[in-house]
Amino acid sequence: FIPHPVIRFGGQAQDSITHTEIVQLGFIRSLARFFIDVKTQDRNKIDIQNFKNEHTIDELYQLAHPDWTKDKIKLYSYPLKSIIDAIQVRNVLVDLNPSTKNLPSAHFDSESFNESNHRIMRLRMKIIEDVRDSNKNLDSTRGKIGDLLHTLQDFYSHSNWIEMGKTEINPYIGIQENIGRIAEINQATCHTRGCKKVLSNCNIFQAYFFKNCPMEYYDCKENIVDEINKQGILTSGYVSNQFNDKGEPVVKPSNVEKCSHGSVMDKTSHQVPIGGINKDAKTPMFSPHYYLHDQAAKFAIEATERFFNDLRKDIGDTNFDRLFAINPTEEQIQKAAIAIKDHEKFHFLTSTLSIGLKDSQNSKDDVLYAEDPSEIPVTLRQTPKIKYPSNVIFWGRISMKGLILSDGSINFTEWLHNQHRNDKCKRMYITDES
Repeated sequence: FIPHPVIRFGGQAQDSITHTEIVQLGFIRSLARFFIDVKTQDRNKIDIQNFKNEHTIDELYQLAHPDWTKDKIKLYSYPLKSIIDAIQVRNVLVDLNPSTKNLPSAHFDSESFNESNHRIMRLRMKIIEDVRDSNKNLDSTRGKIGDLLHTLQDFYSHSNWIEMGKTEINPYIGIQENIGRIAEINQATCHTRGCKKVLSNCNIFQAYFFKNCPMEYYDCKENIVDEINKQGILTSGYVSNQFNDKGEPVVKPSNVEKCSHGSVMDKTSHQVPIGGINKDAKTPMFSPHYYLHDQAAKFAIEATERFFNDLRKDIGDTNFDRLFAINPTEEQIQKAAIAIKDHEKFHFLTSTLSIGLKDSQNSKDDVLYAEDPSEIPVTLRQTPKIKYPSNVIFWGRISMKGLILSDGSINFTEWLHNQHRNDKCKRMYITDES
């Protein structure tokens, strides 16, 4: 994705969603869930549906604290906003810092899926370790969150996950070693068919930034080898001037047709197979697959929200609150008051940015997966357990790592045992295999 709005507007990609916006939108959703859960646990009567509607950070604080004045909301939310802004800055720096801007594993580039996933796993473990240390200053930890989120978000704009026809985010990134089947080093992944060259004049900013005018880039459709997508094989584009962790150059192969990242700045896009597959922006100037940008951004926001939600489960509500200063300390409030008085500005955080929660629903016939019953809305926990007709067959994945509740709305174990008692000839299975 484009790192921040300055490049977006200067590069004529005004409708594109940036890394900084994805961070903030994902966190707003997670913050809404935090307020819903905390208020519900405290037995406060709240309008849950209202929390799910589209809100800014300030509006969520107002819902959580209806008796607070606007000035108090501005003061008490300022520490959290400063922290999110710091995470956004660190996220942007992954594209600018010499140590990471040309590092494939920081961006899921050049088919570096294992390396990129390991990077996320290492950062995630270190973040959890840091937060669990009550004596540790968390500024550097928040920086690690920015680093991690940049790489996580790039998976959806740099890989062919969307071209495969996926309708949900990849749940395994940063969690386990295997995130999917990866293209072999000698396996062709792209072809030139479907890519057309575009020549475009430069505005003043583009002439300064890109140097070469007229600009030359590609508009590509269906340029990924069909069997790669059909078989669910992961690939991503090679980019010019990249180096691995050891400082060794990472070059687009010349003996096998591999995809390029593509953009007006990517020299590999002119090498056969021409074009590219990235979805960073809504213009072919930056993204040959620009028409899939909105879907990539949608997945990146969902993955960002999921990271925050999973982190909260791993470290607990108290540490999550401390990490993001949701309920700031007196020292944080005093610093906020001084910053507000001095009219200090955020780097990237936008106070007017808003988003709503998705409904608590999924494609698995409304089954909800949770470790703690309190994570499921009360209205769903109280629904009748008798939901399915007799002789029903559950096809595919029922349980994943034992996360279906034993006392949830639908007790699969009890249901299967009941079927077994009624007919001893019936087979009973619960497995984590698809």
